[in-house]
Amino acid sequence: MTTESVCLCGLNRISFAGEPITKRRLTGNGFSNNLLMSTDDLKVLSGSLKTNARQANNGNIITTHFCGDCRSLLYRTTNGYPGKMVIKAGCIDDDGKTNAGFVPKVEIFTRSRVPWMAPVEGAKQEIANFTSF
Repeated sequence: MTTESVCLCGLNRISFAGEPITKRRLTGNGFSNNLLMSTDDLKVLSGSLKTNARQANNGNIITTHFCGDCRSLLYRTTNGYPGKMVIKAGCIDDDGKTNAGFVPKVEIFTRSRVPWMAPVEGAKQEIANFTSF
């Protein structure tokens, strides 16, 4: 399965292949929803993404890949998980088909869960980052 993702202004478009391992979209809310995917089939279909790297608390380098025009974050990579990327699922450009059938399998960083958000029933609960895929 190949899926396309697009930034807010539409100048940058990427595609990736595979089935999601976890989550959904980065928002200004109390949580972030993402899809953990392989970088093997990542293609930049249009535009030229910009990057910004920073060191996480655990020492890993997190690189954010975003549109240089509208600043929409499309995905992130880290040296802590080589060959994987975190796609911001809210940018997926498929009229809601991917998100409609999506059920999270893992919740991470649950130690900082906002008090009004209940755990996802049946999802593995990780207090920090992934311990396994």
